[in-house]
Amino acid sequence: MNGYSGTMSSDKVRVGILSTAAIVGKVLPGLKHGMEVVGVASRDRQKAQDFCKEHDCGVGMLYDEMLERDDVDVLYIPLPTGLRNERIAQAISRGKHIYSEKPMGGTAAELAELTKLCEEKGLQWMDGTMWYHSIRTKEIEKKLRNGDLGQVLRVSASFTFMAPDEAWLQGGNGRTDKSREPMGCLGDQGWYPLSAILWAFGWIMPEKVMCTHVTMNKVDTIVHCAGTLWFPGNRSAVFDCGCTAPHRSQYEIICEKGTVRVDDLVGGQQRTGNFAAYEVPFVGSSEYVQGDVMGKDEVMRAEACDHVNLLVDDLANCIRAIKAGGKPDPDWPHRSLAVHKVMSAVFESAQKGGAAVEIVS
Repeated sequence: MNGYSGTMSSDKVRVGILSTAAIVGKVLPGLKHGMEVVGVASRDRQKAQDFCKEHDCGVGMLYDEMLERDDVDVLYIPLPTGLRNERIAQAISRGKHIYSEKPMGGTAAELAELTKLCEEKGLQWMDGTMWYHSIRTKEIEKKLRNGDLGQVLRVSASFTFMAPDEAWLQGGNGRTDKSREPMGCLGDQGWYPLSAILWAFGWIMPEKVMCTHVTMNKVDTIVHCAGTLWFPGNRSAVFDCGCTAPHRSQYEIICEKGTVRVDDLVGGQQRTGNFAAYEVPFVGSSEYVQGDVMGKDEVMRAEACDHVNLLVDDLANCIRAIKAGGKPDPDWPHRSLAVHKVMSAVFESAQKGGAAVEIVS
């Protein structure tokens, strides 16, 4: 991470929250852990004030009031994907660092413009992909990058779960309603396997992608999607995501000298069936499986951690570094843009009946 990680200073970074969305309840303890929460904004002042009173998190206010505050360093923005970019642009214009929930909204070109504006104004950009920040992820990343496992040849990754009922599946949830999540479950759930694939390949972009299967619901929204990515050097990856199959949150990385498998990428609770980890703070992500060339597997242990706490720590340290005269860490916006560009290409392939879509660098 270009030397930005690690504890730097006890000075609090001040954060404001734009939304009272359900995910705020999961992220808020981490924000309190690593930052000073100034308050929460909503379209409805009373709703924001009630939320702040219930969760003991500063002052409730309207969106525009939060944007204009001088005592806010960074804005956490978990607004619906289709509405988020406008507020992000406003936040950047007012000199706020950006902590945006994923998936990203708009086109890849629009996202590139937002991240470029952040860079030009000396502002940090980071998205809400929590698993990047776990101790386990960084341990595996070290092995992938230092050559211990040789070149990455192939990756498979998945994130699926079963819709709780038919109404939920047919547009009753934000993930299954394209007016709220334009790419449906490809956007909400596909972000995880696609980010895992790109991370495993060291953020090398694929040459082309293809959506090999897609299922739409009654409101014309993706509820299941699968695809293939082709990488330079005759290497490839496959993924699937959606809410029409049992719970799977995993990846397998096949390298020249061995394999790495994680079975609990998002929830961090192994194969226990503990789905609550997606909705409330948790400590986990404590093991992975490493195999050798002969197929002998070894369960590797990593220090259990809270993904959100570590994400907030990484973001706060980036902001402190900037305050001390440094520059924004470019790795984080690069990751957001890479995943969004690939996801958008998969979406385009789905719209074109599974035609291959080339990735333009």
